[in-house]
Amino acid sequence: MKAAFFALGLPALTLAFPGMMGIKSKQEGLQMLEKMKREADAELVERQSLSSILSTVVSDVKGLIGSVASSVEPDNYRPEPGYTFQAPGPNDSRGPCPGLNLLANYGYLPRNGYVNFGQVIDATSRGFNMGADLSGLLAVFAILTNGDIATESFYLGTGPGNVGGLNRHDTVEADISPNREDFYLGCGDNHHLSSRLFTQNVALAAASSSKQFDLTVMGNQYYANSKFSQKYNPYLYYFPFPSIVSIGAFVFYPNFFSNGTYGAGGVANYESISSIIGAQFNSKTGHFEYVPERWPAQGWYRRSTEYGAVDALTEALAYIYAKNPVGMPIAQLGTQNLNVNTILCDAVEGINSVTPLALAGQAEEVEAGIAWALGALGAVGLNNTVLGCPTSALSANYLYGNSTQKGGPLNPPPSVQANTGNDVFNKVYFTTAPTTPQCSHTASS
Repeated sequence: MKAAFFALGLPALTLAFPGMMGIKSKQEGLQMLEKMKREADAELVERQSLSSILSTVVSDVKGLIGSVASSVEPDNYRPEPGYTFQAPGPNDSRGPCPGLNLLANYGYLPRNGYVNFGQVIDATSRGFNMGADLSGLLAVFAILTNGDIATESFYLGTGPGNVGGLNRHDTVEADISPNREDFYLGCGDNHHLSSRLFTQNVALAAASSSKQFDLTVMGNQYYANSKFSQKYNPYLYYFPFPSIVSIGAFVFYPNFFSNGTYGAGGVANYESISSIIGAQFNSKTGHFEYVPERWPAQGWYRRSTEYGAVDALTEALAYIYAKNPVGMPIAQLGTQNLNVNTILCDAVEGINSVTPLALAGQAEEVEAGIAWALGALGAVGLNNTVLGCPTSALSANYLYGNSTQKGGPLNPPPSVQANTGNDVFNKVYFTTAPTTPQCSHTASS
């Protein structure tokens, strides 16, 4: 507005009293006015562009509101009596899985976010009718790589000291998420809702014939996200098990977050999806604030039939992965990011993805030693890396407790460490696409 004010309010003063404006000649004054006019015109174009974008998002959101489920069963109404919503406190662990976050917010899981195997099996069944084979598979791997095997427990976000938990990259959590940014491009933030990704998701739903977040729309979201990651994330991580979790998350949206049974009268509508993943639209800014996950206020029913591992994998491969089969385990195949360093980094991430949390320190010490040897021999450029992975691509602080100790993995940058804690709500994250690591992505509260 500053340029516009001067251009509109001071032309006469500038020409009449050039000396007062620090201008030596009339010609210089005219040049100054022309410059201010260009700046004002540019600002007007920018404001019109922002207004157009805002208008489009508002239109997309309005166009998705109102679809109603049919054939719902009263017994499947959620939450059940005795389970009430409570926003998580500052010491409660929350992370990249909106469904588990929601269950903890209602007390189906411990509200502090420290959960065990049996609790996860029971809560996911009662809350979403997830089959025990699917929830058991996910819980076992989460405990093995991110938790405590002795107590069969893990944290939904990060554990004490920022060690372990589902936020640990390369294990259960993987790149190419429906609405979270990649670890590397998010500068260590792989767990907050991305406003720009959900804006894209809403636009895809608004452009579809169903006006819902169905399998086709979520397949298109995967296509867009995976293409973006392949182009801009040289350290894209897509090993078999975590990548299956990644593509499975896209089918979870219609199958678990729909109001009613998807494919049998249920609707994967905006009201259900946005509320369950914690996306609250601000019509003044055009961005989505990340708020605590909850079931929609107007009434929500879980699916009436169980949905298990075979169902999820079958639909994930057919509707999601088939849109863009990213290479496993070398996601850089067919892209400009395929080189010695990225292949070596894939190897490191592969080791990390199957390394139990309790043993990760030992594995990292071995990797650090090999990295030193290769660097000393000049085999490849491995400065400030662990076998080709820059420290900003590895969530070292999740691998073991003494990540800053000499002899362990190289320390992640402070900018990455600052973004790796538990979820913080009521803020906007990632309003623009992070084509390079975006370390300052939080808007005002």
